[in-house]
Amino acid sequence: MIPDSQEYEEETYEEVKERYILFGKDLYEILKQNEPKVFNYLKFYKATKLIEKTTWGEAETENSYAIYDDGINSFGIQLEPLSEVICLHNKNAQIEIGDWDGNNYYSESIRFIKEELLIQ
Repeated sequence: MIPDSQEYEEETYEEVKERYILFGKDLYEILKQNEPKVFNYLKFYKATKLIEKTTWGEAETENSYAIYDDGINSFGIQLEPLSEVICLHNKNAQIEIGDWDGNNYYSESIRFIKEELLIQ
């Protein structure tokens, strides 16, 4: 669910809140408050090292990654501060959501998770 071109280290939610303070930073807190059944199945990660050649050339240590896995459904979340997008994906669906024309990118993200990624 996260790119295999990098090595990752698991983080606690508290570590993520302290480290990741850029675009999309409130998504995890919104999930915690409004969708605890989703939040409780998230594991958080940060990239630590690039392990294969990529077009971007270095580990994306500024990004935040989360994996949801409840044993039935799984999906990935990637918060990218440099391109200012929230990436949501599973094996069947993928979307990048940004701040396009004043849209509510958090609401769009929650809707996509519930309607596209958590389908049984």
